[in-house]
Amino acid sequence: MKDMLNHFKIELKNRNYAFKTIKMYLKAVDKFLLFASGNKYTPEERIPYFLEAFSESPEQKRIAFCAVNAFYQYVIGKPCPYILNKSKRRKTERVILTNNEIHEILDQIKNRKHYLLIALQYSSGLRVSEVINLKIKYLDFSHKGILIRDSKHHRDRNTLMPEKLVQDLKAMIKNRLAKEYLFLTQSGKKYSVRTVQAIFKRALLKTSITKSVSCHTLRHSFATHLIESGVNIRSIQQLLGHKSVKTTMIYTHLADPVTQKIKSPF
Repeated sequence: MKDMLNHFKIELKNRNYAFKTIKMYLKAVDKFLLFASGNKYTPEERIPYFLEAFSESPEQKRIAFCAVNAFYQYVIGKPCPYILNKSKRRKTERVILTNNEIHEILDQIKNRKHYLLIALQYSSGLRVSEVINLKIKYLDFSHKGILIRDSKHHRDRNTLMPEKLVQDLKAMIKNRLAKEYLFLTQSGKKYSVRTVQAIFKRALLKTSITKSVSCHTLRHSFATHLIESGVNIRSIQQLLGHKSVKTTMIYTHLADPVTQKIKSPF
């Protein structure tokens, strides 16, 4: 069984699956193989029973099926004997922080490096993984831009460098090597996703904000605030690195019509 999992892992890596996806797929297939070895179901029955037993939500069921489907295709070498009918995902309304709320959170962060880390994530529209993997050499102070390398879907993109953070960023990287990560811990290592999330959460708890938000809310807020300020949707798509403009269009529903100065035709 271990040999099959190792084979599956190699196949996923060779096909440039994201690290997080590989981790989820291996976990799901490991459970599936254990389940399959301990029952007498036919191949056609085995998968739906497995999905029912080990998936607590439609999203988990979808991920588990995709993992098993890929396993059949890449390792077993034949089509998956079961087809999962597509179900509509439950739409959840994204929560957005106002500009004042973001500054209220930032005001609670006294460590300057931590402040820059969270501020840059909002002001440049970065994912947590992007801000911790950002290297000094990708900062373009002359054009006030930041190059994001090998992001989601293995795409490169350019985004904004806020003027207000330029001097602090320059001070932080003084006498450092271009190949180094921009944000380093006291031990000289790059930050983990959990550490950044903890910094944000600690600051949030000190505010009066009651919204259910996370680090990723900063990216959603960045996009929404750009729309409210009149930036066209295609430009925002490029800054966020979205593959399809349809993904970016979601933020038009979150933008405040009052802020956009939209007037009723009446």
